[in-house]
Amino acid sequence: MKENILVCVSNPNNVEKLVQRGKIIADAFGGDCYVLYVCSVENDELDLNHIRTQQLFQTIALKYQATMLVESTGGKKVSSIVADVSNNKNITQIILGQPVQSKFEMMLKSSLINEIFQIVEGIDIHVVEVGREAVVQGVEYDRGIKAQLVKKSNDYELVFDSNLPDARNGVFYKESSTDFLNGFFVITKNEEHTVLKVKDGVVESDSIGLE
Repeated sequence: MKENILVCVSNPNNVEKLVQRGKIIADAFGGDCYVLYVCSVENDELDLNHIRTQQLFQTIALKYQATMLVESTGGKKVSSIVADVSNNKNITQIILGQPVQSKFEMMLKSSLINEIFQIVEGIDIHVVEVGREAVVQGVEYDRGIKAQLVKKSNDYELVFDSNLPDARNGVFYKESSTDFLNGFFVITKNEEHTVLKVKDGVVESDSIGLE
């Protein structure tokens, strides 16, 4: 019997463990494996951390030949979105990560798992215990500002308020700890994000495939 698996992810530290589990089950039953990330921020309000998290999830999904799905909450509960996706993709098994909790914590906290149990029918739910590790915070970045990349010699120069027809529009996220134009430039097209490293206001063309 074919089994379609939905792996729900949120913490980058645990994503590979969960996706690997889902892929093994899907392959064993000749089904498809989907990876679902529900983002609480609308696409036009994403900050750099959200974008890079999505890219990590997409990379892991690709590694295990799973299909990546990204949904925004849009005012809905996460459990409702999981249920909707499960119905649309004919999901038969759901995999969720659950941090280890004490009995006291479980009594106080209504978990996503309990909510999903209440609204889905005919779907097996696998709960995988994961660590409590928080998402590691690295370099901090300023709020993104609109900018452009303009071809200059063999590279691309970061500029602001350019009206040149061949300028590539995007959002620049500057490293907060420096006065130099170091950070990342993000180009968004059809809800796909290309993240480019900026150093001293320049992006090297041979490293980004913009040619």
